[in-house]
Parts: sequence; structure tokens; C-alpha cells
Amino acid sequence: MSGFRNNLGFLLQLGALTFLPVLIIWQLNFGFRLLWMPSLTMAGLCVFWIGHQLRDRN
Repeated sequence: MSGFRNNLGFLLQLGALTFLPVLIIWQLNFGFRLLWMPSLTMAGLCVFWIGHQLRDRN
């Protein structure tokens, strides 16, 4: 079960680290309402933190 949590945490962190730069590129190319950028950034940080917590447990 520990291996599954480690893999899931890795995938969550990888997804967050892929999503955040894509979010910036999307904002620069197409733009969206002001409220979306901080909301999506916080969502990405929360996903990354959850992935870290899953990988950190023994």
C-alpha cells in the first residue's frame, strides 16, 4: 500500500508542476478573469501539498 501512495503522490506532484506553468502560458496568451489566476494557483499548490503528504508518510 505504501508503494501506491508514493506513486499517487508523485503523480499529483507531477500534475501540479505541469499545470502551473501551463496556467501561466494560458493567461499570457488568452487571458481570463482576475479571480481565476489566484484561485487556480492555490488549487495547484493544494494538489502539490497533498501529493507531498502522500509521499512523506512511512
